[in-house]
Amino acid sequence: MLTVDLNGKCAIVTGAASGFGRAAALALAACGVRVAAVDVHHEKLKETVDLLSHPERKHVYIGKNLRPTQAAGEVMAEAIACLGQLDILVNSAGVCHFTPAKDITPEQWDEVLEVDLRSLYFLSVAAAEAMDASRGGRIINLGSNAGRKGRAFSAHYAAAKAGVANVSESLALAYGKKNITANTVCPAVVLTEMWERNFKELNTITGKSSKELIEGWKLATPMQRLGTVEDVANLIVFLASDYAGFITAQEINVCGGFMLTC
Repeated sequence: MLTVDLNGKCAIVTGAASGFGRAAALALAACGVRVAAVDVHHEKLKETVDLLSHPERKHVYIGKNLRPTQAAGEVMAEAIACLGQLDILVNSAGVCHFTPAKDITPEQWDEVLEVDLRSLYFLSVAAAEAMDASRGGRIINLGSNAGRKGRAFSAHYAAAKAGVANVSESLALAYGKKNITANTVCPAVVLTEMWERNFKELNTITGKSSKELIEGWKLATPMQRLGTVEDVANLIVFLASDYAGFITAQEINVCGGFMLTC
């Protein structure tokens, strides 16, 4: 795991109960960051905060559904009250369904766009407004390879993740003078807990077993393996550091070359 000196920094990490969010929270905490961990799944979020525990740094648990309109302001107020400042925002909260285009319901569309895009936007703006120009800030959004190429079985997810990249660019333009960077991290297939449900959906749609799907993705990846949450967390730590102070408005793949063949 990449380790840099981020002592004195404070971060909000959404989707911190599992997957990319938990990995990012742990990686940032290992670098000295105080973390406000946010997720709707309370029990697993408590597990994350327990893993973050440090005798000299207090981390914060915020069990919150980000879909309601007022959620961004509430999360920001609670995080600032506990941390005292905000330097880093990692937007990792997300949902994904695999559904043929003709079968996507308005309810599914709204759920994915609200969690993956709308809540991310309003929390990002609230964070940028709260960040101190003298300290600068980092907004790091979880996108996806699906946001860079259309997907037959997840059009709503692909649309949301394409929107995430454009939101990052817009924030980079809007807040660059405040010394705030905004970037999008784009993983390919990483076997997080979300994939337990995704596999069931893909098994039904494609008729392939989970093992067959995994082997196919590995063969389609030049590096012949799937990514890990640590691969993604390493990039998040780098983007949060001073080394990435002049990197903004970028959409960065963490996919072992999968984008070349997918």
